[in-house]
Amino acid sequence: MAGSEELIRQARAASGGGLPKSPRRKTAVIACIDSRIQPELILGGMPGDYHVIRNGGGLVTDDAIRSLMVSQFHGTNQIIVMMHTDCAAMAYPATSEKQRIETETGQRIAFEVHDFTELETELRRGVGVLRSTPLLPYTDRVKGVIFDVETGMLSTVIG
Repeated sequence: MAGSEELIRQARAASGGGLPKSPRRKTAVIACIDSRIQPELILGGMPGDYHVIRNGGGLVTDDAIRSLMVSQFHGTNQIIVMMHTDCAAMAYPATSEKQRIETETGQRIAFEVHDFTELETELRRGVGVLRSTPLLPYTDRVKGVIFDVETGMLSTVIG
């Protein structure tokens, strides 16, 4: 338990006191859960600059859109979909894993489980979904980028 207590102590010391509720750069970022991906650092910002929405693969899912609805309510008007090279989600066998988990647990998974095989194709799909959804008031400023984990380079695929 000492590890958990240390994390709690660190969290209290680094609390977000003084940070704005609405991000300073009025930008929401959808990014992967991969610990190598730190959107604030990659995009040249600091805590409080962006709303960061994380999920496996940085995929544009219904839940990501729900979070973007809240984000835009709180002042964002630009979206960056950030995917990355060497993404473990590309190797995730969604259909067979969903079946395995349902069999092992006896529980039905009610949400979609996604996978993809081509990074740029999936990035373009996600940006297209965001640009065409009627659920968001700001869909004209959606950008798709790929971060290369080996070189540290960020490439705009869809601007």
